[in-house]
Amino acid sequence: MNGPTDFNDVFQRLARDNQREETTLLGGVAVRMVRVAGGGEGRWDSHPHTTETVIVWNGDFTVDFRDHSLHLTPGQCCVVPTGAEHRGTSRNGADVVLLQQVT
Repeated sequence: MNGPTDFNDVFQRLARDNQREETTLLGGVAVRMVRVAGGGEGRWDSHPHTTETVIVWNGDFTVDFRDHSLHLTPGQCCVVPTGAEHRGTSRNGADVVLLQQVT
């Protein structure tokens, strides 16, 4: 049995070590903790076999789809449907938790 994952500790360590992300497997779910730099555009992506849940831990984060955008603030989340093209961006930087079922 694994111990708890503390998102605050992970994001603090990533910032201290100047790292972008860390992934851990929890109960068959890939949990990616990602520090997103402010400015710039994310890359378009899709996941053909699973949804992706996006949770904003802190900062501002936008999930762009081909036909609309969702602007998220800390504590908010959304689900990217299976196969949907999307990208993430942040105006000022964000810490984001991404959840995907391992297939």
